[in-house]
Amino acid sequence: MGQLIWNQWARLISLTAGVFQLIGGLFAFFYRYSMFKAVIDINFLFNPFNYLAIICTVTGLIIIALELPLPFLKDTFLVRSFIPRILLYVPISFVSVFNYQNVNPALYLFIGTLMYLTAAIKGETNRVNNTLRSKV
Repeated sequence: MGQLIWNQWARLISLTAGVFQLIGGLFAFFYRYSMFKAVIDINFLFNPFNYLAIICTVTGLIIIALELPLPFLKDTFLVRSFIPRILLYVPISFVSVFNYQNVNPALYLFIGTLMYLTAAIKGETNRVNNTLRSKV
């Protein structure tokens, strides 16, 4: 008792980040603003069409599809292992920092990536033990 299961905590954090990423991507279609507008000029990503909003919306859907596994993804390597998630979530969080509405989801996703990395280092698996499930 009292042991932290890192992969379940990382899954919840990443699922929250995916939902916020999707909502932030949808808001970015209407409110075009870069996080680093005062430092660098990246207006080509926002005009004439907001490419970062499209990227953030699609990546939010991908994160949700991986964390709440869709039926056709349920037993694939992407869902069973932590390494593809770690390798996928780092660039997603890096790209979404540039969009003002997706700064918080980027930080949540990076924290979830660190948690998945900790789970992989500790040797946790993504499989649920049948003895731990309730009999009800």
